[in-house]
Amino acid sequence: MVECGRDFYKILGVRRRATEREIKTAYRKLSRKYHPDKNPGDKEAEKKFQEIANAYETLSDKEKRKVYDRHGEEGLKEHLKQKQAGGGGGMDPFDMFFGGGMFGQRQQQEEKRGPDLNLDVHVTLKDLYLGRVVSVMHKKQTLCLNYEDCRTDDRSCIGPGMKMVTRQLGPGFVQQMQTQDPGCGGKGYRLKRRCRACPKGLTESAEKILTFEVEPGMTDGQVIVLENEGDEFIGQAPGHVNFRVRTLPHPTFTRQGNNLHMDLHVSLSEALVEFSKTFKHVDGHKVRVGRKDVTKPFQVIRVAGEGMPLADNPSRKGDLFVKIIVDFPTKLTQEQKETVLELFGGKKRTKKKKKTSKDHDEL
Repeated sequence: MVECGRDFYKILGVRRRATEREIKTAYRKLSRKYHPDKNPGDKEAEKKFQEIANAYETLSDKEKRKVYDRHGEEGLKEHLKQKQAGGGGGMDPFDMFFGGGMFGQRQQQEEKRGPDLNLDVHVTLKDLYLGRVVSVMHKKQTLCLNYEDCRTDDRSCIGPGMKMVTRQLGPGFVQQMQTQDPGCGGKGYRLKRRCRACPKGLTESAEKILTFEVEPGMTDGQVIVLENEGDEFIGQAPGHVNFRVRTLPHPTFTRQGNNLHMDLHVSLSEALVEFSKTFKHVDGHKVRVGRKDVTKPFQVIRVAGEGMPLADNPSRKGDLFVKIIVDFPTKLTQEQKETVLELFGGKKRTKKKKKTSKDHDEL
């Protein structure tokens, strides 16, 4: 960031990669502490309260914060003047003057991000049906809040961990080479490793609770991105934390797109005459399926609107497909066999007479 004007992050006591929620929390806490009503007649508290309000006004606005991060308070004032005058059309006024040259290279340098962290989040089918708020503890590397107080100017530094070295090859001939230098924190400056402003070092380990929402209708493999929640590195924006949705198996239902599928067992007599079955859906509400006619084995019954919510319109749902499994008896008695034959047009079986001495074939 260009060093000019006040440091709004320090005023609110937050790190430069603070989230909107962290900025709002810090503002509320400090504004209550220094509010004029709580400090009547205290000019210093009144001045501090005004600074806190100015800092929050800038950092809570995405556009203002972006300009402030790149050009400082003075650059922000110039940006607002250009905007009020109707110029720029939303474009950063500094880009209009420097966009193609050295400043453009600096912008690209600032836009570099650290590595992303990819994790799986295991959810149930019920979570994907109703939605769920998930909170996980995340351990990450963070920059010291006051790490910029450890900066010293060094024009040889061309980026994080890199510097340009110039060598004299002969009269009128010089050679420039890039080389690694862990002391370089970014373009034009280096960082002191031992610094009073950061007694624990420039980076430290911290734990943070990450909260995100599994929305109704999300699919297996879908990725939820938490921007800038990865490890923090000097001279780079933090990477993202990506949570990939992994669905746990359900004992009754399987999912295909927005539709649900299940098996329903009926007896042979129910399949031949009629049946009516009630079962619990994913979220516990009851669904009834039935037929008043002959049902063939593996016949599929479609129940409209009893599938999964549509991600873009959760009030609408897919369909439920119920496959009928007919449970045949494993064994029939003789009487049952004869009854079946009678009912379905077969010949009635008669008992065979036992042969006696009189029952013989004549020669």
